[in-house]
Amino acid sequence: MVEETIRAIRETEKQADGIVENARRESERIRKEAEERSAKIREEIIKNAQAEAGDEAEKARLQGTETEQRAKSGYEEEIAALKASAAGKEKEAVEMVLSLLA
Repeated sequence: MVEETIRAIRETEKQADGIVENARRESERIRKEAEERSAKIREEIIKNAQAEAGDEAEKARLQGTETEQRAKSGYEEEIAALKASAAGKEKEAVEMVLSLLA
């Protein structure tokens, strides 16, 4: 009977060792799977963030170009107005000088 008990204990210990080893392997498999998923999710997040940043940079560039064009158009109109005003004043000055000489 003692021998049977010892055998039963040894068998139970072997089963327990097997269960522990299986649990260790399963734990390692789950850990590796979680790491792989984490890496994929991280890559996806980085890729999406880079794409979004690229889109925002393009929007900013387009807005900058539009603002530059509006400013250029505005100062070109102002220059044309100043030239016209200067030409008119020059004409008035010439006419005044001519009237004084006559």
